[in-house]
Amino acid sequence: MDNICSRSAKSIAELIKNGQVSSRDVIETHFERIDNLNPSINGIVQTDRDKTLEQANNADKLLGSGGAVGPLHGVPFTVKDNIGTKGIVCACGTDGLRENIPTEDAIVISRLKMAGGILIGKTNVPELGMGYETDNLVYGRTNNPYDLTRTSGGSSGGEAAVVSSGGSAVGICTDGGGSARWPAHCCGLVGFKPTTGRTPKIGHIPPPGGMLNSLWQISLMARHVEDIALCLNVICGPDDRDASTVSMPLDIDQEVSINQLRIAYFVDNGIVSPDNEIADVVQVCVDELASSGASIVEERPAVIARSHEIYYRLMSCDGGVGARDLLDSWGTKKVHHYTSLSLERQSGGMRDAKGVTSLVDEWDLFINEMNKFVQDYDAIICPVSTQTAMRHGDSYTGQEYPGFAEMFSYMMTFNLLGWPCGTVRAGTSNDGMPIGVQVAAGPWQEKYAISILRKLEDVGGWTKPGL
Repeated sequence: MDNICSRSAKSIAELIKNGQVSSRDVIETHFERIDNLNPSINGIVQTDRDKTLEQANNADKLLGSGGAVGPLHGVPFTVKDNIGTKGIVCACGTDGLRENIPTEDAIVISRLKMAGGILIGKTNVPELGMGYETDNLVYGRTNNPYDLTRTSGGSSGGEAAVVSSGGSAVGICTDGGGSARWPAHCCGLVGFKPTTGRTPKIGHIPPPGGMLNSLWQISLMARHVEDIALCLNVICGPDDRDASTVSMPLDIDQEVSINQLRIAYFVDNGIVSPDNEIADVVQVCVDELASSGASIVEERPAVIARSHEIYYRLMSCDGGVGARDLLDSWGTKKVHHYTSLSLERQSGGMRDAKGVTSLVDEWDLFINEMNKFVQDYDAIICPVSTQTAMRHGDSYTGQEYPGFAEMFSYMMTFNLLGWPCGTVRAGTSNDGMPIGVQVAAGPWQEKYAISILRKLEDVGGWTKPGL
């Protein structure tokens, strides 16, 4: 059973369905893995073992009686601790929600459970889910399983550390500025943000809505690309309770031939240049796709160079008032140092109504220009970021990394656009850290991004950390 924690969710489900292993054994093995790894990485923050094992027993009984089973029957999954889970604390990394227990599951959690998935634990986040490192005053810091002195990323850093280490088969997370893709890059995983409108957000903390609602989506992390496709089919689709969801065909099971694809790529986004190791990995991936017959063009839309500026002006246009009000409404009296730094940076960005209107107009023009560009291509290949996972604290101090804030602009571009976008491990740095590559496609074209990620998984793919 030891290797069950390295398998894909899809293969685990097949083993259970075929009677080769019980769900109970699978869950118990994952709990053993969590017990061994969590003291080092601190990724899991809440579990309900009795209830989880009861659900595993029920899954085995249902299968034994010949009942109908879903595509994730008996398979363990974890969820980021800013997504509501019935009967389990959802603290969102802030002291005011330390005892917050939702009375119902978020929509995406309900869908996973209906597909047979078994929730095995909640995973750590930075306070308010706001930050590129995972640390808070409720649960503490999460460490990277490949190097405990480094960050696992944020804001889905707990999820990335746990899934990469084998504590869960697949993870449900969010991505509003790279929050799935950056941790996936740090921890050698596949991270995927679907098109804005694909996944319902009801049950997220804080609740969805407002001017910036289109920036983020419920997203996924897994060790294997096939699990991203499997779970997208489960969680995507409209829901009457979330007016932002759209009914659009997903088509990710449709076979796409690499030799029929038109792909643009760039190594430098014109904002900040990546390390040579990052650039080299992108080139390896481009060469692999070219050798498979894809039409490859090196081209970077000039408008991309405005990504960082537009994104940060949007995020700070209320001067951080909204975040402060949320914390006050939850009863949070003391915030983490990283939260204070983030709010301090936002405080200088306050805009009046005219300034906000002008900014939104600029955002719309940016989207229009990029949508026009992607009409000539099926996908875009570029770095996830400028470097691998940093030492703890360095994404806030920037002492060792010039351009540390701009390094996340490679991901922010596709949040501004709302396009589907994913990353997969495609290489390893000289000091043993994972290096991902980013693949984006035009609106509603997940099938192209997923097909390319599958191909590039053969170049690298997840490797087990040495914990």
